[in-house]
Amino acid sequence: MKFIEGNTIYSLADYKQLVEVAKRSLFDLSNDRVTVPQRIHINANVLNATYLFMPVFSERLNRVACKYVGVCEQNKKLGIPSINGVLTLADAKTGIVEFMFDAAALTAVRTAAISSASIDILSKKESQTISIFGSSTQAYTQIIATCGIRDIKNVYIYYRTKAKAEELCSNLKDKIKAKIQLADSLSYLEESDIIIAATNTKTPLFYLKDVKLKQGVHISAIGSFKKDMQEIDEKIYEKFAVFTDHKESCIKESADITVPLSKGLINKKDIMEMGNLSENTAASYRNKNTIFKSVGNAAFDLYTADHISKLIKA
Repeated sequence: MKFIEGNTIYSLADYKQLVEVAKRSLFDLSNDRVTVPQRIHINANVLNATYLFMPVFSERLNRVACKYVGVCEQNKKLGIPSINGVLTLADAKTGIVEFMFDAAALTAVRTAAISSASIDILSKKESQTISIFGSSTQAYTQIIATCGIRDIKNVYIYYRTKAKAEELCSNLKDKIKAKIQLADSLSYLEESDIIIAATNTKTPLFYLKDVKLKQGVHISAIGSFKKDMQEIDEKIYEKFAVFTDHKESCIKESADITVPLSKGLINKKDIMEMGNLSENTAASYRNKNTIFKSVGNAAFDLYTADHISKLIKA
């Protein structure tokens, strides 16, 4: 068994390739070509921590995997990453584990790929400006991935901790060509073709009544994964075309979907899965306001890990 460290995962992350891997995983997930049991959540409220366990099997890939991730918010005070864990990747026929991956890095990379798949499918091809909420590793990979599939000229970063945001800007400086600016006003959202939410906030990051968003804007909301986490104003879900990585999981797990549903702002039938979109149908949405909600899925981890394992073997 070979352990794949985070730095190796990041170094092998070609997002043009990974976006295509993500699209295949979305399609297979929506068409029942991969077996993914409901993931297990253990909430340790006294520790402000959540532990996730996610098994997955693909007959087509001949792979079985299981990912464990601990999301421990108190780690920030200790100066260590809040997300840690591992993914084991095994041969499905023998059950023998061949690789173990740093799950934090794998999650950051595959989430960026899934988000960018939604951006590639639904955003305008001429998109040049993005705004992102968050300044973590996930924000870094989201920006790198988005700049890999669109000719981005401007990046606006909304942040909670200025020092972290400045560090993110420094890390991005030599990685992308776009101009990077820390955002201190919601007005930058009005310039944006793409808005990415990569936080674990419990209340919406902004309200639709306070901004005049562009026609054809695409929002990718990938941070919230629990029923007490809501990144996006429910009024946006009412006004936008709504897409998910996996409809059932989003309905069960995230306030981003449960809140607008409970208020009658959207119906379950209004929620679409990315994996069910044909190219012609997707093209019809590129000039419309769209939102993609992802809570993550072990299928994405499996397909990404399988892709990286092949690169390592080559």
